[in-house]
Amino acid sequence: MKAAYIEHYGQEKLTLGQLPKPKITSAKQVLVKVLKASVNPVDLKIQSGKLRPLLHFSMPLILGNDYVGIVEDIEADVKSVEIGQLVFGRISKKQIGTFCEYLVDEENNLAVVPSTLTLQEAAGLPLVGLIAYQALFEKMKAKSG
Repeated sequence: MKAAYIEHYGQEKLTLGQLPKPKITSAKQVLVKVLKASVNPVDLKIQSGKLRPLLHFSMPLILGNDYVGIVEDIEADVKSVEIGQLVFGRISKKQIGTFCEYLVDEENNLAVVPSTLTLQEAAGLPLVGLIAYQALFEKMKAKSG
């Protein structure tokens, strides 16, 4: 599959090349054909190596955290999505990699795209939405009213 990746930290330009298509390896995973992915500041920090002490990835490393795509395959225990559905999500921080044609993600990291969102909006929402949620509800303890 086509992918944009780095071969070492500090690499200034992403390599555009072919990497193996990922395979589902557990009962709660979904194979997604990526349609759009967004770029976040954290992607650039990972690329530069600034987060290397906190995050441990092997190379080559496909960057990217947010995506929108079509469900291509699901495992038996997946119940919230079906093959052919349009989904969006923030891929697990243990295995980032959305700048590619296909990805495998855990079912609990994705959701069906609401009809009110464009593909661009859906691709850009997951990580910033998570950060906003954490700021409001986990840090500031916001409550109704």
